[in-house]
Amino acid sequence: MLIGQTMFSVRHGTEHRAERALQELAGLLQRSAGHTNHRVLRSFGMSPLGSALRNEGREATLGDVHFVFETEWSSLDAHDEFYQSAQVQRIYGTLQSILTSGPFEVLYDAVVEEPQHDNATV
Repeated sequence: MLIGQTMFSVRHGTEHRAERALQELAGLLQRSAGHTNHRVLRSFGMSPLGSALRNEGREATLGDVHFVFETEWSSLDAHDEFYQSAQVQRIYGTLQSILTSGPFEVLYDAVVEEPQHDNATV
């Protein structure tokens, strides 16, 4: 299994446009061969516990809204075919006017996975 995480940031006030584009991408994924799972994450704040923000605490604010579009694939070929499609490139083009950074995609191999049963880790 291959996992891709595409990260990008947009200006506050434009997140609805990013969410609309990501919903369209998610719809395309449903019909894409080799796609096994996906999720869209949107930032809402910063954690002093999991970062170097111990002194700033939860008062630290994000200048932009950050998104992660996480996808799972059966193969690199399936991933590449999806992202090279004209429809995906068109959607990425619509995001260009609101981006403050990205998109940047990092590809991962799963090293450790724990099976999920009834929303509890086994």
